[in-house]
Amino acid sequence: MDPRGRVPGVADFACPRPRSAPARFGYGIQSNWPVGDIGYWNSVMAGQLKMNWTRAKVNWHEFEPAPGAPNTFQFQLFDAFVADANKKGLNIVVTITQPPAWTRITPARNPGQRPSPPELPGEGVRFFRLIAARYKGCIQAIEVLNETNLDREWVVASGELRAADYVAFLREVVPVLRSIDRRLIIIMAAPSPTGANIPGVAQDDFLYLEDFVRAGGLSLVDCIGVHLNGYNMPPDKRWDEGYNDPTARFRGPFDNPHHSWSFISTIEGYRQRTNKPMCVTEFGWASAENLTRKDGSPLSGAAPGFDFALDNTEAEQAAWIVGGFQLLRRLGYVRFGIVFNLDFIQKIGQNPDEPGGDPALYSVIRQNGAPRPAFEALRDMRR
Repeated sequence: MDPRGRVPGVADFACPRPRSAPARFGYGIQSNWPVGDIGYWNSVMAGQLKMNWTRAKVNWHEFEPAPGAPNTFQFQLFDAFVADANKKGLNIVVTITQPPAWTRITPARNPGQRPSPPELPGEGVRFFRLIAARYKGCIQAIEVLNETNLDREWVVASGELRAADYVAFLREVVPVLRSIDRRLIIIMAAPSPTGANIPGVAQDDFLYLEDFVRAGGLSLVDCIGVHLNGYNMPPDKRWDEGYNDPTARFRGPFDNPHHSWSFISTIEGYRQRTNKPMCVTEFGWASAENLTRKDGSPLSGAAPGFDFALDNTEAEQAAWIVGGFQLLRRLGYVRFGIVFNLDFIQKIGQNPDEPGGDPALYSVIRQNGAPRPAFEALRDMRR
Protein backbone atom coordinates (compact mmCIF):
# COMPACT_ATOMS: atom_id res chain seq x y z
CA MET A 1 0.00 0.00 0.00
CA ASP A 2 1.49 3.28 -1.08
CA PRO A 3 1.17 6.79 0.41
CA ARG A 4 -1.52 7.73 -2.12
CA GLY A 5 -3.97 5.32 -0.54
CA ARG A 6 -3.73 2.56 -3.12
CA VAL A 7 -4.45 -0.97 -1.95
CA PRO A 8 -3.18 -3.96 -3.94
CA GLY A 9 -6.07 -5.87 -5.45
CA VAL A 10 -8.61 -3.07 -4.83
CA ALA A 11 -9.62 -0.38 -7.30
CA ASP A 12 -8.54 3.16 -6.47
CA PHE A 13 -11.11 5.17 -4.55
CA ALA A 14 -12.35 8.58 -5.70
CA CYS A 15 -14.57 10.62 -3.38
CA PRO A 16 -17.82 11.41 -5.27
CA ARG A 17 -18.46 14.81 -3.65
CA PRO A 18 -15.42 16.11 -1.72
CA ARG A 19 -16.22 18.64 0.98
CA SER A 20 -15.06 20.16 4.25
CA ALA A 21 -16.80 19.69 7.57
CA PRO A 22 -19.72 22.09 8.02
CA ALA A 23 -19.21 24.96 10.42
CA ARG A 24 -22.61 24.60 12.07
CA PHE A 25 -23.37 22.14 14.87
CA GLY A 26 -23.79 18.63 13.50
CA TYR A 27 -26.28 15.87 14.30
CA GLY A 28 -25.12 12.30 13.88
CA ILE A 29 -25.75 8.65 14.64
CA GLN A 30 -23.59 5.54 14.28
CA SER A 31 -24.63 2.52 12.25
CA ASN A 32 -23.01 -0.90 12.30
CA TRP A 33 -21.62 -0.16 8.84
CA PRO A 34 -19.69 -3.37 8.08
CA VAL A 35 -22.81 -5.53 7.95
CA GLY A 36 -26.29 -5.41 6.51
CA ASP A 37 -27.56 -3.25 3.65
CA ILE A 38 -25.17 -0.28 3.70
CA GLY A 39 -27.24 1.84 1.31
CA TYR A 40 -30.44 1.25 3.26
CA TRP A 41 -28.99 2.24 6.63
CA ASN A 42 -27.27 5.31 5.19
CA SER A 43 -30.64 6.33 3.74
CA VAL A 44 -32.27 5.86 7.13
CA MET A 45 -29.64 8.06 8.81
CA ALA A 46 -29.62 10.81 6.18
CA GLY A 47 -33.21 10.62 4.96
CA GLN A 48 -35.52 9.49 7.73
CA LEU A 49 -33.50 10.79 10.68
CA LYS A 50 -32.13 13.86 8.84
CA MET A 51 -28.64 13.38 10.26
CA ASN A 52 -25.63 15.04 8.63
CA TRP A 53 -22.86 13.13 10.48
CA THR A 54 -22.06 9.50 11.12
CA ARG A 55 -19.18 7.69 12.79
CA ALA A 56 -17.30 4.72 11.41
CA LYS A 57 -14.94 2.62 13.52
CA VAL A 58 -12.02 1.39 11.47
CA ASN A 59 -10.70 -1.64 13.32
CA TRP A 60 -7.24 -1.79 11.78
CA HIS A 61 -6.76 -5.51 12.38
CA GLU A 62 -9.73 -6.23 10.10
CA PHE A 63 -8.15 -4.29 7.22
CA GLU A 64 -4.62 -5.68 7.57
CA PRO A 65 -4.74 -9.06 9.34
CA ALA A 66 -1.19 -9.88 8.21
CA PRO A 67 1.70 -7.67 7.14
CA GLY A 68 1.58 -6.88 3.45
CA ALA A 69 -1.71 -8.76 3.05
CA PRO A 70 -4.66 -6.38 3.04
CA ASN A 71 -8.18 -7.73 3.44
CA THR A 72 -9.42 -6.63 0.03
CA PHE A 73 -13.07 -7.38 0.88
CA GLN A 74 -12.93 -5.13 3.95
CA PHE A 75 -11.51 -2.27 1.92
CA GLN A 76 -14.15 -2.77 -0.79
CA LEU A 77 -16.86 -2.76 1.86
CA PHE A 78 -15.56 0.44 3.41
CA ASP A 79 -15.21 2.03 -0.03
CA ALA A 80 -18.89 1.30 -0.65
CA PHE A 81 -19.95 2.67 2.73
CA VAL A 82 -17.92 5.87 2.41
CA ALA A 83 -19.00 6.62 -1.16
CA ASP A 84 -22.67 6.00 -0.43
CA ALA A 85 -22.65 8.03 2.81
CA ASN A 86 -20.90 10.89 1.03
CA LYS A 87 -23.42 10.98 -1.82
CA LYS A 88 -26.26 11.06 0.72
CA GLY A 89 -24.82 14.09 2.53
CA LEU A 90 -23.35 12.35 5.57
CA ASN A 91 -20.11 13.74 6.94
CA ILE A 92 -17.93 11.00 8.38
CA VAL A 93 -15.79 10.87 11.49
CA VAL A 94 -13.50 7.84 11.40
CA THR A 95 -12.12 6.38 14.62
CA ILE A 96 -9.01 4.33 13.85
CA THR A 97 -8.33 1.77 16.55
CA GLN A 98 -7.41 -1.87 17.32
CA PRO A 99 -4.07 -2.31 15.52
CA PRO A 100 -3.29 -5.87 14.40
CA ALA A 101 -1.20 -8.06 16.67
CA TRP A 102 1.68 -8.11 14.18
CA THR A 103 2.25 -4.37 14.83
CA ARG A 104 2.61 -4.99 18.56
CA ILE A 105 5.48 -6.09 20.81
CA THR A 106 3.96 -5.77 24.30
CA PRO A 107 1.25 -8.42 24.82
CA ALA A 108 -2.31 -7.45 25.60
CA ARG A 109 -3.37 -7.89 29.21
CA ASN A 110 -6.38 -10.04 28.36
CA PRO A 111 -7.13 -12.50 25.53
CA GLY A 112 -8.99 -11.05 22.58
CA GLN A 113 -8.04 -7.45 23.24
CA ARG A 114 -6.20 -5.41 20.60
CA PRO A 115 -4.72 -2.43 22.42
CA SER A 116 -2.88 0.52 20.93
CA PRO A 117 -0.42 1.85 20.04
CA PRO A 118 1.17 0.04 17.11
CA GLU A 119 4.73 -0.52 18.29
CA LEU A 120 6.56 -1.38 15.06
CA PRO A 121 8.28 1.83 13.89
CA GLY A 122 6.39 3.68 11.19
CA GLU A 123 3.37 1.37 11.04
CA GLY A 124 0.99 3.79 12.74
CA VAL A 125 2.00 6.63 10.44
CA ARG A 126 1.67 4.37 7.39
CA PHE A 127 -1.88 3.19 8.13
CA PHE A 128 -3.19 6.60 9.17
CA ARG A 129 -1.67 8.04 5.98
CA LEU A 130 -3.36 5.33 3.94
CA ILE A 131 -6.84 6.02 5.33
CA ALA A 132 -6.51 9.82 5.09
CA ALA A 133 -5.19 9.70 1.53
CA ARG A 134 -7.58 7.07 0.19
CA TYR A 135 -10.71 8.80 1.51
CA LYS A 136 -9.65 12.42 1.20
CA GLY A 137 -12.68 14.67 0.79
CA CYS A 138 -15.13 12.00 2.00
CA ILE A 139 -13.84 11.81 5.58
CA GLN A 140 -14.22 15.07 7.46
CA ALA A 141 -12.70 14.05 10.80
CA ILE A 142 -10.32 11.42 12.18
CA GLU A 143 -10.31 10.39 15.84
CA VAL A 144 -6.82 9.12 16.61
CA LEU A 145 -7.40 5.89 18.57
CA ASN A 146 -9.99 5.28 21.28
CA GLU A 147 -10.27 5.58 25.10
CA THR A 148 -6.52 5.54 25.65
CA ASN A 149 -6.96 5.93 29.43
CA LEU A 150 -7.98 2.24 29.66
CA ASP A 151 -5.72 -0.79 29.55
CA ARG A 152 -8.01 -2.62 27.13
CA GLU A 153 -7.18 0.16 24.64
CA TRP A 154 -3.60 1.17 25.54
CA VAL A 155 -0.78 -1.12 26.68
CA VAL A 156 2.92 -0.23 26.56
CA ALA A 157 6.01 -1.86 28.03
CA SER A 158 6.03 0.39 31.09
CA GLY A 159 2.56 -0.85 32.07
CA GLU A 160 1.47 2.74 32.68
CA LEU A 161 -1.39 4.79 31.24
CA ARG A 162 0.36 8.06 30.47
CA ALA A 163 -1.15 10.80 28.35
CA ALA A 164 2.42 11.81 27.46
CA ASP A 165 2.85 8.49 25.62
CA TYR A 166 -0.33 9.14 23.65
CA VAL A 167 0.88 12.67 22.83
CA ALA A 168 4.11 11.15 21.51
CA PHE A 169 2.04 9.02 19.13
CA LEU A 170 0.11 12.10 18.02
CA ARG A 171 3.39 13.88 17.26
CA GLU A 172 4.18 11.14 14.76
CA VAL A 173 0.77 10.86 13.11
CA VAL A 174 -0.74 14.34 13.09
CA PRO A 175 1.81 16.09 10.80
CA VAL A 176 1.22 13.38 8.22
CA LEU A 177 -2.55 13.82 8.39
CA ARG A 178 -2.18 17.59 8.04
CA SER A 179 0.07 17.19 5.01
CA ILE A 180 -2.58 15.08 3.28
CA ASP A 181 -5.72 17.07 4.07
CA ARG A 182 -5.61 20.33 5.97
CA ARG A 183 -9.41 20.36 6.11
CA LEU A 184 -9.53 17.30 8.38
CA ILE A 185 -10.72 17.79 11.94
CA ILE A 186 -8.19 15.88 14.05
CA ILE A 187 -9.72 14.61 17.26
CA MET A 188 -8.03 13.51 20.46
CA ALA A 189 -9.14 9.99 21.35
CA ALA A 190 -12.15 10.33 23.62
CA PRO A 191 -11.23 9.22 27.14
CA SER A 192 -13.50 6.83 28.95
CA PRO A 193 -15.28 8.51 31.90
CA THR A 194 -13.90 5.92 34.27
CA GLY A 195 -14.61 7.45 37.66
CA ALA A 196 -11.59 5.59 39.01
CA ASN A 197 -7.82 5.51 39.20
CA ILE A 198 -6.40 1.99 39.09
CA PRO A 199 -2.70 2.00 38.18
CA GLY A 200 -2.11 0.39 34.82
CA VAL A 201 -5.83 -0.36 34.36
CA ALA A 202 -7.76 2.92 34.23
CA GLN A 203 -7.13 6.60 34.80
CA ASP A 204 -9.72 9.20 35.71
CA ASP A 205 -10.60 11.11 32.56
CA PHE A 206 -10.18 14.57 34.14
CA LEU A 207 -6.68 13.67 35.37
CA TYR A 208 -5.83 12.16 31.99
CA LEU A 209 -6.87 15.38 30.24
CA GLU A 210 -4.79 17.46 32.64
CA ASP A 211 -1.77 15.27 31.84
CA PHE A 212 -2.57 15.59 28.13
CA VAL A 213 -2.47 19.38 28.41
CA ARG A 214 0.82 19.32 30.34
CA ALA A 215 2.37 17.06 27.69
CA GLY A 216 1.58 19.57 24.94
CA GLY A 217 -1.26 17.68 23.31
CA LEU A 218 -3.58 20.64 22.77
CA SER A 219 -1.52 22.09 19.90
CA LEU A 220 -1.78 18.81 17.98
CA VAL A 221 -5.55 18.39 17.84
CA ASP A 222 -8.49 20.46 16.66
CA CYS A 223 -11.06 18.88 18.93
CA ILE A 224 -11.28 16.90 22.16
CA GLY A 225 -13.09 13.60 21.74
CA VAL A 226 -15.90 12.96 24.21
CA HIS A 227 -17.83 9.81 25.13
CA LEU A 228 -20.95 10.42 27.21
CA ASN A 229 -22.79 7.46 28.70
CA GLY A 230 -25.97 8.83 30.21
CA TYR A 231 -26.36 5.96 32.73
CA ASN A 232 -29.68 6.61 34.49
CA MET A 233 -29.48 10.40 34.78
CA PRO A 234 -30.95 13.12 32.54
CA PRO A 235 -28.40 15.07 30.45
CA ASP A 236 -28.74 18.35 32.36
CA LYS A 237 -28.16 17.03 35.89
CA ARG A 238 -24.74 17.79 37.37
CA TRP A 239 -23.06 15.24 39.57
CA ASP A 240 -22.94 17.54 42.64
CA GLU A 241 -26.38 19.14 42.60
CA GLY A 242 -28.02 16.48 44.75
CA TYR A 243 -30.18 14.90 42.06
CA ASN A 244 -31.65 11.58 43.17
CA ASP A 245 -34.04 9.10 41.65
CA PRO A 246 -35.44 7.15 44.61
CA THR A 247 -36.92 4.51 42.28
CA ALA A 248 -33.58 3.67 40.64
CA ARG A 249 -32.23 0.19 41.26
CA PHE A 250 -28.79 1.15 40.01
CA ARG A 251 -27.56 3.50 42.74
CA GLY A 252 -24.11 4.51 41.53
CA PRO A 253 -24.84 8.14 40.58
CA PHE A 254 -26.87 8.76 43.72
CA ASP A 255 -24.99 6.90 46.45
CA ASN A 256 -21.47 7.50 45.04
CA PRO A 257 -21.66 10.85 43.21
CA HIS A 258 -18.83 11.56 40.78
CA HIS A 259 -18.50 13.68 37.65
CA SER A 260 -18.23 10.61 35.44
CA TRP A 261 -21.91 9.73 35.98
CA SER A 262 -23.05 13.10 34.62
CA PHE A 263 -23.40 14.02 30.94
CA ILE A 264 -23.18 17.78 31.52
CA SER A 265 -20.48 17.65 34.21
CA THR A 266 -18.22 15.52 32.03
CA ILE A 267 -18.26 17.76 28.99
CA GLU A 268 -18.07 20.96 31.04
CA GLY A 269 -15.06 19.53 32.87
CA TYR A 270 -13.34 18.73 29.60
CA ARG A 271 -13.92 22.26 28.34
CA GLN A 272 -12.62 23.82 31.55
CA ARG A 273 -9.41 21.80 31.32
CA THR A 274 -8.70 22.29 27.62
CA ASN A 275 -10.60 25.33 26.29
CA LYS A 276 -10.85 23.47 22.98
CA PRO A 277 -13.84 22.57 20.81
CA MET A 278 -15.51 19.28 21.73
CA CYS A 279 -16.40 16.46 19.33
CA VAL A 280 -18.84 14.02 20.92
CA THR A 281 -18.09 10.85 19.02
CA GLU A 282 -20.41 8.71 21.14
CA PHE A 283 -23.35 9.41 23.44
CA GLY A 284 -26.58 7.73 24.38
CA TRP A 285 -28.79 6.12 26.99
CA ALA A 286 -29.46 2.41 27.35
CA SER A 287 -32.96 1.05 27.95
CA ALA A 288 -34.06 -2.56 28.34
CA GLU A 289 -37.75 -1.74 28.23
CA ASN A 290 -39.75 -3.72 25.66
CA LEU A 291 -36.70 -5.60 24.42
CA THR A 292 -36.60 -9.38 24.28
CA ARG A 293 -34.07 -12.06 23.62
CA LYS A 294 -33.67 -13.10 20.00
CA ASP A 295 -36.05 -16.02 20.44
CA GLY A 296 -38.73 -13.66 21.78
CA SER A 297 -38.36 -14.71 25.41
CA PRO A 298 -38.19 -12.08 28.17
CA LEU A 299 -34.87 -10.61 29.22
CA SER A 300 -33.39 -11.92 32.44
CA GLY A 301 -31.83 -8.51 33.12
CA ALA A 302 -29.24 -6.46 31.25
CA ALA A 303 -25.75 -7.23 30.00
CA PRO A 304 -23.28 -7.37 32.93
CA GLY A 305 -22.22 -3.89 33.99
CA PHE A 306 -25.22 -2.25 32.34
CA ASP A 307 -27.87 -2.66 35.05
CA PHE A 308 -28.70 1.05 34.77
CA ALA A 309 -30.51 0.17 31.51
CA LEU A 310 -33.21 -1.47 33.66
CA ASP A 311 -34.03 1.91 35.21
CA ASN A 312 -34.51 3.79 31.94
CA THR A 313 -37.84 3.68 30.16
CA GLU A 314 -37.95 3.98 26.39
CA ALA A 315 -39.64 7.35 26.82
CA GLU A 316 -36.73 8.55 28.97
CA GLN A 317 -34.22 7.21 26.45
CA ALA A 318 -35.97 9.20 23.73
CA ALA A 319 -36.31 12.41 25.72
CA TRP A 320 -32.76 12.32 27.04
CA ILE A 321 -31.16 11.73 23.64
CA VAL A 322 -33.04 14.69 22.19
CA GLY A 323 -32.23 16.71 25.31
CA GLY A 324 -28.59 15.74 24.93
CA PHE A 325 -28.51 17.14 21.40
CA GLN A 326 -30.21 20.33 22.55
CA LEU A 327 -27.73 20.76 25.39
CA LEU A 328 -24.68 20.12 23.17
CA ARG A 329 -25.83 22.64 20.61
CA ARG A 330 -26.60 25.21 23.30
CA LEU A 331 -23.11 24.95 24.80
CA GLY A 332 -21.69 26.57 21.68
CA TYR A 333 -18.30 24.82 21.71
CA VAL A 334 -19.38 21.38 20.42
CA ARG A 335 -18.76 20.58 16.73
CA PHE A 336 -21.11 17.59 16.55
CA GLY A 337 -22.72 14.80 18.57
CA ILE A 338 -22.96 11.17 17.44
CA VAL A 339 -25.66 8.96 18.98
CA PHE A 340 -24.72 5.37 19.76
CA ASN A 341 -26.47 3.62 18.07
CA LEU A 342 -28.89 3.00 15.21
CA ASP A 343 -28.96 -0.72 14.44
CA PHE A 344 -26.45 -2.74 16.46
CA ILE A 345 -29.34 -4.66 18.02
CA GLN A 346 -29.85 -6.50 14.73
CA LYS A 347 -26.21 -7.27 14.03
CA ILE A 348 -24.52 -8.44 17.22
CA GLY A 349 -24.36 -12.10 18.21
CA GLN A 350 -25.40 -11.72 21.85
CA ASN A 351 -28.76 -11.14 23.50
CA PRO A 352 -29.22 -7.82 25.35
CA ASP A 353 -28.84 -9.58 28.71
CA GLU A 354 -25.62 -11.45 27.83
CA PRO A 355 -21.99 -10.36 27.98
CA GLY A 356 -21.29 -8.33 24.86
CA GLY A 357 -24.96 -7.63 24.27
CA ASP A 358 -24.91 -4.12 25.69
CA PRO A 359 -24.97 -2.31 22.28
CA ALA A 360 -28.50 -3.65 21.81
CA LEU A 361 -29.67 -1.69 24.84
CA TYR A 362 -28.61 1.58 23.18
CA SER A 363 -30.13 0.88 19.75
CA VAL A 364 -32.99 3.10 18.60
CA ILE A 365 -34.65 0.26 16.68
CA ARG A 366 -35.85 -3.18 17.76
CA GLN A 367 -34.63 -6.61 16.68
CA ASN A 368 -37.25 -6.64 13.90
CA GLY A 369 -36.28 -3.19 12.61
CA ALA A 370 -39.31 -1.40 14.06
CA PRO A 371 -38.58 2.03 15.54
CA ARG A 372 -38.25 2.55 19.26
CA PRO A 373 -39.53 5.87 20.69
CA ALA A 374 -35.98 7.26 20.48
CA PHE A 375 -35.97 6.74 16.71
CA GLU A 376 -39.24 8.63 16.36
CA ALA A 377 -38.05 11.40 18.66
CA LEU A 378 -34.88 11.86 16.61
CA ARG A 379 -36.88 11.87 13.39
CA ASP A 380 -39.19 14.58 14.68
CA MET A 381 -36.56 16.62 16.57
CA ARG A 382 -36.28 20.31 15.81
CA ARG A 383 -32.85 21.30 14.53
